[in-house]
Amino acid sequence: MSPNILPSPASLSTFLASIKSLKRVEIDAGNKSDFIFRGQATDQPLIPRLARLSPKGDLLNIERLMMADFERQQLPFTEFNPRDAWDLLALAQHHGLPTRLLDWTYSALAALWFCVRKSPQKDENGDFANGVVWILKTLPEDFIGSTSNETPYKQNKTRIFRPRTITRRILAQDGVFTCHKRMDDGKFVKLEFNAAYKKRLVKVPIHADNFESLREDLMANGVSSLSLFPDLDGLAAHLERRYFHDAKPAL
Repeated sequence: MSPNILPSPASLSTFLASIKSLKRVEIDAGNKSDFIFRGQATDQPLIPRLARLSPKGDLLNIERLMMADFERQQLPFTEFNPRDAWDLLALAQHHGLPTRLLDWTYSALAALWFCVRKSPQKDENGDFANGVVWILKTLPEDFIGSTSNETPYKQNKTRIFRPRTITRRILAQDGVFTCHKRMDDGKFVKLEFNAAYKKRLVKVPIHADNFESLREDLMANGVSSLSLFPDLDGLAAHLERRYFHDAKPAL
């Protein structure tokens, strides 16, 4: 097996033990920096949602216009006042706008939840698709400094952005982002093909037939929609799961 792919865990304890072992190897090698994690229900490329869209016209110009509209129109809907372009981008990402940010978390448990929180999806062949938890072994130089004058739109390389705690969800999810560089041809670089990061990425496949048991393990340990989405949306999702987890579709 490739050194960048860990065995697929069948239990929460196995998942955590694998991460602990990986962390010990890094510490022994002199790297004490944090891991960050990303859970995906299917094994999709590590690129932001904006990069998955193909609008008519120049994507960079559309992004600029979209963010300007968001900045102008978001004021009545939030008490938070973004202090710079980074705050605004994090707020937009949080509320579902396609941006150049990709969500990560410092919490391995949160990442696993995002992978298994729903039933497995089916692939193009009608089979249940496996999920994945990605691990990125960070270095101090990966991060954008809190006093940096860098802007999100003039990055000469992909960086890690730690947002201010502008929402309860970011706090609950221990959220962090990768901010992706755009190439001269207008395309975004997938993180797994980025020379600066690809050797520090580790993939943990999550088999579709283990989704339910892992989800139950997480809930038994206090990880749920309610803990990660501490608002009415999270409460509703949590209660639906609690009362209808074994319900069959009505005819």
